[in-house]
Amino acid sequence: MPRPSSSFSRRVLTSQLLVIIVVLALAAATFAWLGARTVTDATETRALSIARTLASESVIEEGATRASSEKEIDPDAARSGDVQALAQEVASRNSVDFVVVTNDRGLRIAHPDGSRLGKKVSTSPDAALSGREETTHQKGTLGETVRAKVPVYSSTGDGTVVGEVSVGIRTSVVGAEVRQRIWVIGALAIAALAVGVVASVALGRRLKRQTLGIGPEELAEMAQHQEAVLRGLDDGVLGFAPDGRLTLSNSTARTLLGQDQGSKDDVDIPERIRTMVEEVLTDDADPEAPELRRRVSVGDRILLATAVRVRRGGISVGGVVTLRDETQILTMSRQLESVTTMADALRAQRHEFANRLHTVMGLVATGADQEAERYLGEILRTGPIGAPVEGIDAISDPYLRALAEAKGTTSAEGGVQLRISEDSLVLGRVREPEDVTLILGNLIDNAVRAAVRGSATPRVVEMHVLSDGEALHAVVSDTGDGLASESERERVFDDGVTSGDGSGDEAHGLGIGLALCRRVARRQGGRVWLIDGKDPRMGGASFGVELPHVLEEKGES
Repeated sequence: MPRPSSSFSRRVLTSQLLVIIVVLALAAATFAWLGARTVTDATETRALSIARTLASESVIEEGATRASSEKEIDPDAARSGDVQALAQEVASRNSVDFVVVTNDRGLRIAHPDGSRLGKKVSTSPDAALSGREETTHQKGTLGETVRAKVPVYSSTGDGTVVGEVSVGIRTSVVGAEVRQRIWVIGALAIAALAVGVVASVALGRRLKRQTLGIGPEELAEMAQHQEAVLRGLDDGVLGFAPDGRLTLSNSTARTLLGQDQGSKDDVDIPERIRTMVEEVLTDDADPEAPELRRRVSVGDRILLATAVRVRRGGISVGGVVTLRDETQILTMSRQLESVTTMADALRAQRHEFANRLHTVMGLVATGADQEAERYLGEILRTGPIGAPVEGIDAISDPYLRALAEAKGTTSAEGGVQLRISEDSLVLGRVREPEDVTLILGNLIDNAVRAAVRGSATPRVVEMHVLSDGEALHAVVSDTGDGLASESERERVFDDGVTSGDGSGDEAHGLGIGLALCRRVARRQGGRVWLIDGKDPRMGGASFGVELPHVLEEKGES
């Protein structure tokens, strides 16, 4: 696992803070510019409104009309005149820096500084004298100001422009208001930055907690390693979220499930595996419980499925199911079991034969020829000792004979008689003794268990075997209680269904025997099926076997 990067959360926090600072700076600058523009526009509008109102006053119109008709302006008369008084009153009442009134030649008839009355204005009055209103930023005798200039029309009503009214507000006043707004915007920006820092720190901590402090480079590396590991595993791996949703599957799992052509997220999970996942993910599941193991049949495969719940910090983060193909292992195990059984039977027969041969040699050596002859006749009549299988002479193949004799001995120990039916006949030898003995051995074992549990006596298992060229046909019946219900008959070949007492351990093979028999038979081109859940003659279940190409006919070498 890569080493967690302690700087990842700091890098994320730093990046977020830089973004927040840049965004806030741009936003603050934009709002400051908009605020300054708004204040300036409002100031211009205010000055223009005052100028319009004043220019429409009759006192201003009459004074400008008289001043326009005079060649010169008497400063003393203007200083004490009505126009000067009204202009100063309006300036004081509206908190503007100056109100200037001129005649049509630009000579002042009202001004805050009385010494400038009768003199020409410092800025051009041409726009107003031509009948147009204007707002400008100009520098005059009172400094830099925002000015509104409007024309004054003649009191005679003929529409002649006889002067102008200029209202000004110093830009320093406008700047003070703009700075006040900027301080407010700055305070809001700082507050937003503080909120952003707190949110970024909280987000960084959550991200660190969710990623275990692992940075994006390490996460990418882990994802690549995970993909490589999943591809390299011989076992299938399925990952599930806490809600049971499939989140991960490797190619081996899809192949084992017969869906290797599908996508990673489109895998049809068998119901039996779904049930396992639900069991390990349920809230009632014991957190200390061991992993759950079951054998599952999928197509022609027998899979060992292991489900386990994954927890982190006491919280369930999902579940993992591993799939292992045990078809070959289980088949070889059953074949080995059959071969071992036959070997034990042959060893016992060899030992028995050696003992009897020594007895015959002893009788001959002592001259008891008649006793030796009677002893040999008795051997020929009774066959081998132990638990002889009735009708075994109908089978010529040594493997099948050894299997029948071995199973006859073990079944007799449980109080069950194994017999070969009267109409059985097997000529020729078995080509595939491992598969044939596996199938018949499993069916006999199941029948013996069913007979032991059954209520009928005597307890009997009967095997009918018949050769037909290269084909071998067999029927195994028992005197057990059979499969009475329809559901039992439908599910008898399902994986996990056991013919035992219900306490079978699937991880050790019980509950998979019939399913395995069917798969091995299909591999040989044959079949295994339930003939009757309640055989009318024997009383128990009857299973049929058909293997088309497992015998060597007589004459084959």
